[in-house]
Amino acid sequence: MNSRVRLARQTDLVSWLRQNNEPLKRAGQWWYIEGCDSLRLQGNKWYRNSTGCGGNSIDFFVDYYNLSPKEAVDRLTKDAGCFLVKKSGVKEKNINAQTLSEFDVNSIDSASDQRRILAYLIKKRGIPADIVLAQIRDRQLFQESRTGNAIFAMTNETGAIVGAEVVGTLSFDNIRFKGIKANSAGGYGYTVGQKLNPRYILFFESAIDLLSFTTIMRKRKKSLFGCLLVSMAGLKFEVIRNAIQVFGKSIATIVLCVDNDKAGNDFITLCLSQYPALIIKQPDKCFKDWNDQLLG
Repeated sequence: MNSRVRLARQTDLVSWLRQNNEPLKRAGQWWYIEGCDSLRLQGNKWYRNSTGCGGNSIDFFVDYYNLSPKEAVDRLTKDAGCFLVKKSGVKEKNINAQTLSEFDVNSIDSASDQRRILAYLIKKRGIPADIVLAQIRDRQLFQESRTGNAIFAMTNETGAIVGAEVVGTLSFDNIRFKGIKANSAGGYGYTVGQKLNPRYILFFESAIDLLSFTTIMRKRKKSLFGCLLVSMAGLKFEVIRNAIQVFGKSIATIVLCVDNDKAGNDFITLCLSQYPALIIKQPDKCFKDWNDQLLG
């Protein structure tokens, strides 16, 4: 992780928000933004009760202010060092890796049926039923009972579920929820394909883009043999670095399959600075992302 990203992730959210005139209130150890009672903050961590998602300071700026990861890092490091999370030993302790619980997939209440995610992924997103049903059968995809959200399991190198990417099946004002379940392990994503020494590791911005790409390749009769497909649930360099270390053993070819937009292109530039030999494979120019191309 480079120093700017590390600094951004360590930014104390409460201090930053107060400095920037966001109306906050405190209840016990938690802070809340007025009018957003389901969103609680402490140190450089946040958690949204209504969706069960949270993360670090960068994730907060992406979720709350709708910034790209690069824009979030730029914004957070503008006043570098001014709002770092306080060290232990002071009255107001931050939530750190030791105080956060490990991810427990059993804590997510799975629905008794999967009708909503089947309707959303097959009818709305155009992903073939056999692909969706295979992911459900393998417990890599399921419907959350309380929200009806689609839960895409993030697995590590042993196959253990260490987190979850969340996609809302309903939209409000044409905005559909996207996020990551709280306590999800950093550096991992929803994966499909060959995990043992893959020849290629393909990285996508979302689980739906990943499944859309597999559908497009199947229609074109293109084989994905020897490939591992990974969703970053956004644009997360740490997912690329970790996947190469734990799956690719530094010998796999990296393929970036990100969106045709400014955020995606900025991320390509960032990754090329670290991995000059990577391959870029974006949707056709007339489409923003892989699902757009599948439906186009």
